[in-house]
Amino acid sequence: MRDYSKVCLVRKRSLIGNFSSEKFRRPHMHPTSSPWATRCLVVLLWLGSCTLAVAQSTGGRILGRVADQTGAVLAGVNITLLNEATGVNRTTQTNSSGDYTFLEVQPGSYTLSFEQKGFKTNVRRSITVEVNGVVTLNMSMAVGETKETVEVTSEAPLVDTTSTQLGAVVNQQAIANLPLNARDTYALLQLQPGVQSQIGSDLFYGSDKPGVVSVNGGRGRSNNYSVNGGDGNDQFANLPVVQPSPDSIQEFRVITNTFDAEYGRNSGAVVNVVTKSGTNSLHGDVYEYFRNKVLNARGYFDTVKPDLKQNQFGATLGGPIKKDRSFFFGSYEGRRIIQGISSDTVTVPTDQERLGEFSAGSQFAGTLSTQTVADILTARNWTGTPCTTAIANLGGSAPTAGMAWASIFPTNVIPRDCQDPVSLALLQQYVPHANVTDSSGSLTLFQAVPNGDNNADQFTLRLDHRISDRQQLNAYYYFTNHKEFDPFAKFESGGANLPGFGANTNERFQQWNLTHTWTLNNTTVNEARFTYFREGQLTFLHPQHTFLVTDSCSQFPNALDSTLLAAAKNACFNGNTDSGAYPPFTGSNFGVTPGLGANREGVPFISISGEFNLGNNLEGEIPQVGNTFQWTDNLTKTMGNHTAKLGVDLRRQRFDQTLYFDVNGEQLLFGGTANDAGFDNLIPNYLLGMNDQYVQGSAQREAVRTTSLYLFAQDSWKMKPNLTLNYGLRWELNTPLTDSGHKVQTFRPGKADTVFTCQISSGALGLYPVGTDCGPNGPARSIYPLGLVVPGDKGVPAGLTQTYYKAFAPRIGIAWDPSKNGKTSIRAGFGLFYNPIEQLVLEQFSAEPPFGGSPLINTTFIQTPFYSQYGFQFPNPFNGILPTKAGDAVDWSVFRPILLYGEFQPHMRTQYAEQYNFSVQRELTRDLVLQVGYVGSQNHRLLATHDLNYGNAQTCNDLQAIADFNSDPNQTCGPFYADSPYFIPASDVIPTGGLHLPYNVGSGGLFVPAGPVSNVAPNGITLVGLRPYSSPFCQPLTGTDCPADGNPVFSSIFAQDTIANASYNSLQVSLEKRISQGLQFQAAYTWSKSFDQASSFEAILNPLDPRRSRSLSQFDARHRFVLSYVWQLPTPRDYGFSGKIAKGWDLSGIVTVQTGFPIRITSQDDIEEMNS
Repeated sequence: MRDYSKVCLVRKRSLIGNFSSEKFRRPHMHPTSSPWATRCLVVLLWLGSCTLAVAQSTGGRILGRVADQTGAVLAGVNITLLNEATGVNRTTQTNSSGDYTFLEVQPGSYTLSFEQKGFKTNVRRSITVEVNGVVTLNMSMAVGETKETVEVTSEAPLVDTTSTQLGAVVNQQAIANLPLNARDTYALLQLQPGVQSQIGSDLFYGSDKPGVVSVNGGRGRSNNYSVNGGDGNDQFANLPVVQPSPDSIQEFRVITNTFDAEYGRNSGAVVNVVTKSGTNSLHGDVYEYFRNKVLNARGYFDTVKPDLKQNQFGATLGGPIKKDRSFFFGSYEGRRIIQGISSDTVTVPTDQERLGEFSAGSQFAGTLSTQTVADILTARNWTGTPCTTAIANLGGSAPTAGMAWASIFPTNVIPRDCQDPVSLALLQQYVPHANVTDSSGSLTLFQAVPNGDNNADQFTLRLDHRISDRQQLNAYYYFTNHKEFDPFAKFESGGANLPGFGANTNERFQQWNLTHTWTLNNTTVNEARFTYFREGQLTFLHPQHTFLVTDSCSQFPNALDSTLLAAAKNACFNGNTDSGAYPPFTGSNFGVTPGLGANREGVPFISISGEFNLGNNLEGEIPQVGNTFQWTDNLTKTMGNHTAKLGVDLRRQRFDQTLYFDVNGEQLLFGGTANDAGFDNLIPNYLLGMNDQYVQGSAQREAVRTTSLYLFAQDSWKMKPNLTLNYGLRWELNTPLTDSGHKVQTFRPGKADTVFTCQISSGALGLYPVGTDCGPNGPARSIYPLGLVVPGDKGVPAGLTQTYYKAFAPRIGIAWDPSKNGKTSIRAGFGLFYNPIEQLVLEQFSAEPPFGGSPLINTTFIQTPFYSQYGFQFPNPFNGILPTKAGDAVDWSVFRPILLYGEFQPHMRTQYAEQYNFSVQRELTRDLVLQVGYVGSQNHRLLATHDLNYGNAQTCNDLQAIADFNSDPNQTCGPFYADSPYFIPASDVIPTGGLHLPYNVGSGGLFVPAGPVSNVAPNGITLVGLRPYSSPFCQPLTGTDCPADGNPVFSSIFAQDTIANASYNSLQVSLEKRISQGLQFQAAYTWSKSFDQASSFEAILNPLDPRRSRSLSQFDARHRFVLSYVWQLPTPRDYGFSGKIAKGWDLSGIVTVQTGFPIRITSQDDIEEMNS
């Protein structure tokens, strides 16, 4: 079980001060005529909303039935609704059925007055209206004089007998008093049943992008956040980024299941935040929150207690501009945090291993498999002493293919003369010595706790203006500027776990929101809104100059071995330093040249499984700017016992960014491949300069565009006074994400690209003369990527997939009050909900050929990553942002093997969820309510990733069964060899069962599965890669049109498609106590189980059968209990100085207890031989 507890003891008043000016309030004030400019603004907003209008309102409803003391309904009763804070009032009358409704009532405290000739006047005060809430207030009027008044102080009903949405309102008392980590208001979502924080989602402390939460089995990016009804979501990852200070929030509503047709866009939670507005009194506060490490506990795995210096300070001020008419509310909050960030507990080489001495471990058990590696060691002579001489001096044998490493290094010592100079230089430069002992007491581990910085400034301003008795205008502005330094710039699984490779992030978020509310008559209200949201971010790598690490390229300590100095600088890709080791090539063939300027080039990411990671992370610099334009309009109409609502929401989104993903490359060592030394760890492989896989990326500019249109109609039908039916229909249109420059691509088997021509432009590989036509009908078509197409090709739209027009979302729910006294409700609901594809997906498409490249090459060298351990030279085309445009001649040969990460399928469906619930609410006492319910969902057509071009394990097994093939030291097949070339000469004998070919080319270049071959053809059998689309034109039985250099055209082709499913079932129980006698609390328990095939679109499904990927969701927690409470401590009767000090204290806390998340066991060993 996991237990997260927070307790906070605070004064009711702010730390520094609180001030107010309370004067008389007039119940009504006749406004003067509106200024001409204001009228013009309202007309423009109205016209814009009518032509361009998620229609998410923030107001609630007050409704009820008025009767006399005999139960007979009263028609024509005059009802006045007064906002107690601003003095703004509205009026209506009961209809012939005695019913009344006030629509679009903004959150706050109100007074209702009921007047009818012949009856006493009834006044109900302190009626609380919550965000999107429904208050049912029935009134019984007594016979008497109108001047006689019956006054009652009301409380909102505990039991919801009208709405069929599941969720709750987080009120101002909870927002102000519950302990919030870095004052993140959205953390209060986790107080609700069915809400689960996803593992690993916690961002840097105090981030303006809160962590990811899953709601009722939904994915973490499927929630929708709005502030004052306007969009507050980051376009890139769909996380909330408009996050007002808690002191400026009035309240917010969380809707978690079967929400009304008014809400949509996402299937998870709907979070609607409403900020405070000014009132007729001047009020404000000044505050500071300070924390340090004194009372903090040391983390279980931390060697020291991390530093923490947190200062969060601010002020609010609100009041009238003109009494009863115009109001303002503003806030400022600053954040200054210095926080120690613990590294992982990292295994680093021992002092002996750093010298190449491995005698403390087991004997090397691996084999030097390829002659290329033997030639490299034979030629290595960077110290002045040949490697072969050093080997002989230690009693070893000269390296040759097929020899055991134990014969070459019989003493388990790799002499310095045989070590790779770049590997050794990086080890000395960036890998510290161990400072933590392992379980056996040996000094093998390292941990550091460097500091990170987090600074932010936030401003908000809200203006409310009553134009007339029937019209109101609201304006809101939000601004946040955030700067952060993270000493460990990790991105997903990539990033150094050693200090020295950090990142700076600068963010700025702004929202402008203008809302016009017009009460056309007593039964009709229209709300029109325009929102503009702008987000900007710049993340850039920032190696820190410390005693452990200096600048990753330019600075090196004087103490560094002079012989290694040049090699260390070559880690920044100035070419090959191991001169003469790779004949017949020169050093310029091997160096990685991003061509993006020195400020973006640095040490590549090097990851050693089970050991350390160093170098710059994969993400690189990301400058981003996003703009969202949103027009909404909602029209609400009451007709008898029906309350209907219609709405339209139009959004246009633009997102521009430049991606430098993986421009410095990845060197991965995970073992199990050819030439593995076979030691207890992978440090020998690293010192010898061999990696198991290399991935390289290039930069690209993206200009993403998309348009969304949402329409809805809903009705709340009061079938009986105690029975309500809510039903509606919503239609959602999300156009596919498009790049305005059309620099995206996809894969369609057998289709040839017509936007670009193909022509050999470099003779470096020696395949074909410069200028040779390499198109699908040219003499050099062996290297042509048949199937890779771009927008502009036939059947390939700008968004790569078709627009889906059938996203209709019906909603229905029923609420029944069986006791007819408002103390019990039985509710049930069902609905369909859709999810658009987040723009983060398009990052997978970035910099793919012909606009860039990201080849994945197995078994190369750390110093020369484009030269394989089998002697193959791979192209290195990366030189900045490629200026490829339509009509250009492209040399496809330089991109091989092409690794495609993002490929939309042609007919993708919109992701959707079916949600349903059944719940019972019961008022236990006047301030205590219990709810028990079943909540479930079925998610379909979820976006997931799968490999279209996985290796054929059967072919690999068949090759290993061929005796002559298996005895050839230059040919081998096994894990990670799906991109290798193979040749079976005519003299080889194929055993019983035959050789299953991975591909055969039929007419038009289409892949045709081939049956087993029993005999070798006269010309032998040629295979260049073992994937179905490895070499689209290669004829295995004749060798025709097979790439002559043995380098396949395609590696993995990872496609995104809406093919995954998920299911969620739960029992949810909540017990809520409204504040009384100084105490309020909420307890929420969830017993649930969530299954899916992919918990996010990045998850890669089983390529053979995606159904086999079904398992517990990554965020599945079987049991979860959350208790939150606020207790206003009793006030002592001492009226002296000590009594004033002891007055106004609150004790509050949040306790979370839950079971753990599933542990996923994964392997990088490619034991299935699919190389996927």
